[in-house]
Amino acid sequence: MFPRHLPRPPARRPPPPPPPAPPATDTADVRDWRGRRYTVGPSARELTGLPRSALLLRALTAAAAVGVLQFGYGAAAPALIAAHGWTPAQALAPFLVWALVQGSFAPVPRLLGARGLLGPGPAVCLGAALCAAAVYAVGHLSDPLAAVAGYGLLGGAGAGLVYHSCADLVGGWFPDRHTVRLGAVGGAFALGSVPLLPALVLGPFPASPAAASTALALGVLVLGAAGGIGQRAAPEHWWPPGRDPRAAALRRSADPPAARDFSAGQAWASGRSLPALHAIVALSGTVGLFTLAALPLLLLATGRDPTVVAAVVTAFALASGLGRLAASGAAERAGRRRTLTVLLAATALGQVGLAAAVPSGPLPLLVALGLAVGAGTGSCYPLTRAITEGHFGAGRPTDLAGLVHGSKAVGGLLGVGGAIALLSLAPEGAHPPLLAASALLPASAAVLAARLRRPLPIRTLPHGVWTAGHRSAPM
Repeated sequence: MFPRHLPRPPARRPPPPPPPAPPATDTADVRDWRGRRYTVGPSARELTGLPRSALLLRALTAAAAVGVLQFGYGAAAPALIAAHGWTPAQALAPFLVWALVQGSFAPVPRLLGARGLLGPGPAVCLGAALCAAAVYAVGHLSDPLAAVAGYGLLGGAGAGLVYHSCADLVGGWFPDRHTVRLGAVGGAFALGSVPLLPALVLGPFPASPAAASTALALGVLVLGAAGGIGQRAAPEHWWPPGRDPRAAALRRSADPPAARDFSAGQAWASGRSLPALHAIVALSGTVGLFTLAALPLLLLATGRDPTVVAAVVTAFALASGLGRLAASGAAERAGRRRTLTVLLAATALGQVGLAAAVPSGPLPLLVALGLAVGAGTGSCYPLTRAITEGHFGAGRPTDLAGLVHGSKAVGGLLGVGGAIALLSLAPEGAHPPLLAASALLPASAAVLAARLRRPLPIRTLPHGVWTAGHRSAPM
């Protein structure tokens, strides 16, 4: 008690409430039984404001928008010859440069992202703008060299930025269904051109190439930008919350993930797997791009009706897209190597049949063979990318999967260059035998795919010197 002559002290004010705590994010760093690191959470909605399904849909939209530059050019080549007065060699030269540049750009998006120069969203938007400029150029420019610069250089760089940025985005946000989602990107790339192919062959493009290319360029720009604006890459080692990566690592699987991330030097020294993957992509890309470039002109040269050409090239693109989706799903059950081997062998058989059917075969047979060749050549890209990441890891700094996919540039040079040589130099009677001889390429790729084996871990010697063993474990 206080004395009465002293004033009573003021009552103590209650302490101010503590500041509100920041929203908690359920994030956990875990490692599986092989030491692989995973960062579980936060969810994609917390990080980007959108669910994973919306991120996937936007990436597929952008990939579909630019796929017409690959799958539509061969169908449009006869119209370009008629509109600009080009020879077959002049008409296919922009496509040759496009394939060379697009394949070479495979590692560029991840390299730019690792250095902080260009994120995946801006890369997709920039690539879509370049693709739109390329489509506009090929319809408005009658000079072959200007078309090569506009379509080949700009379009190849743009398509490479869009496709590989979308593949990296989807692979980062879907580590739990990696093979299937990569197949979805490739499938969208091919399927986006399917509604346009009949119009390119049968529509008003020869009469008004400028107006048609302007409308198509506008569509590519709008859809590509819609798929790229605001896109963000997943954090490194990210794993979706609610799913235990350790349980996924223990699950019996035909293709377990890589035990560690290899550097480029370690991967090259670890055995025959990486060189074989480069060769498989180059061989399969050669026959696929050769068929895309040469088949429409070969069919028209034999007197086929344009409706037959439209049906066959549409079947090729449709099978290329659906084949990537189906093969990626089948690979999760049967194994990527086995699935790739079977599809490449079927491609070789289909190419022989296609060569025999081009002069006078019935339309249903041509469509069926186009489906077989399209499915085999198309599914090679997502499967080899998934095999590369399964063997050597998906580490961000070293994009080995992008380097392997870059062998498509060799396929473009040999495939489209071979089509130009076939149409310009070979007599008409030699076309079917030479088309049949191209079946040796997917057959060789099938042999290489059957011999793929997962490399053993690197052995470390004293003083930090590393080397690879001479033996390799089964895949």
